[in-house]
Amino acid sequence: MQVQKTQGRVNFGYNQQLNKILVSKCEKAKKNKEFWNTLLKFNNFTNETEMLLREAEKANNASLVDKLSDMFLNFKFMLAGTMDEILPKLHYSMVEAKTYDAEAKERHIHNPNHWLNCIVNDLKEKDDDMFVEIIGTENINNMPQIEEEAGKSLAEGKKFVIEYAPTEDAKKGFSSLGGMKELKQLLSDRILTALKDPKQAKLDEIEYGKKIPRGILLYGPPGCGKTTIVQHLSTEAGVPLLMLESGKLGSKYIHETSARIDAAFDYAESLAKEEKPVLMFMDDADSMLMDRSISKSDSKTEEMASFLNRIQRAGDNNVIFIAATNKYDLLDEAIKSRFQEQIFVDLPDKDARKAIIKLFMSQRTKGKELAENNSALEQIAQKTEQFPIRAIKMISDKASLEALNDGRRNIKAEDFYKIIEQSQNMKVKGGNYKSKNDRPLIGYNNLR
Repeated sequence: MQVQKTQGRVNFGYNQQLNKILVSKCEKAKKNKEFWNTLLKFNNFTNETEMLLREAEKANNASLVDKLSDMFLNFKFMLAGTMDEILPKLHYSMVEAKTYDAEAKERHIHNPNHWLNCIVNDLKEKDDDMFVEIIGTENINNMPQIEEEAGKSLAEGKKFVIEYAPTEDAKKGFSSLGGMKELKQLLSDRILTALKDPKQAKLDEIEYGKKIPRGILLYGPPGCGKTTIVQHLSTEAGVPLLMLESGKLGSKYIHETSARIDAAFDYAESLAKEEKPVLMFMDDADSMLMDRSISKSDSKTEEMASFLNRIQRAGDNNVIFIAATNKYDLLDEAIKSRFQEQIFVDLPDKDARKAIIKLFMSQRTKGKELAENNSALEQIAQKTEQFPIRAIKMISDKASLEALNDGRRNIKAEDFYKIIEQSQNMKVKGGNYKSKNDRPLIGYNNLR
């Protein structure tokens, strides 16, 4: 659930920093996992009930508010009692009472029977003397144990991601990508429009049940630009992109990899806002998300569980997780189920190859003449069948160097023919990468 904001600095809802620590402690507990998992589910259910209550209040549904408020107050009071007993250093009841009390004042709610005031009174009564002593003199958002622990987690998580800085080419968005017409259309329909217009996306969800996918999987032959399309998607949508460095997540120490996964997702969620989601991208996903029946390792099972949980939670916190792989069949089946959109990105067909080469040549002054020669582009496109886009990019660069070294003349189709003949080992049989699902051909990309 996303915390709602007022015009001021008051958080509407449970204290996010406190909730983040509570969730982290539940997920990282090494003993009595069943208990901590149950507590985590109860906490999530309580928060979801609160969300429903707030939505009912917004809709002026008085009958539903009455029913949900009684239910929510009971859940929250039981949760607070449990937390104060097992994790007393968090001062759970006091933290939450202060948060809700601040909201009630901000919203000018003076009715003592309103659920906000009721929950403040219930929580304060758990230990009123201590509440007055601590909360009366201290701002909860500056409680040392909360800030210190949350700050460490976010700083740690930042180590495992790269915040993508768009190149001049990427800043142009989809317009700078050659080919990939169907894929760009699909991404525009399923996610781009929603990212650009959150209000319309919310209306589409209410009226038609259309939701932004929490997870997107791009798979297919290597070199077809899966990473690049994600980078251009982020710039087209105007949202941040975090590139997850899977190589840094791994650790030889037990439980450490799972802790790093949590820290990376915590950092991503800290950047996400209700009006501006964050994209989190993982390339070569099979390196960490391999089928557990293949790895058969307890540590791998734990890491997989961390990913399963965090991918699911990420969508609730406005983080969209995107993964790419050229080894679809090696991915764990449970992980595959987390991706609502699974898109097969195949080798470019003739029309796409022609569009890609035209784009490459039009970006070079000595290639503009060739870019306008439709017949020559047709011939080059025909000769580059079964070449991935990465190879076509390399062929274009080498053909350009041929012209440079031959008196700095214009680039010709013959330069391409020569390099293509020398690069036959770069061909890829796209059919080898199709999954058992036999995904349809979606689109093609321009790889820088």
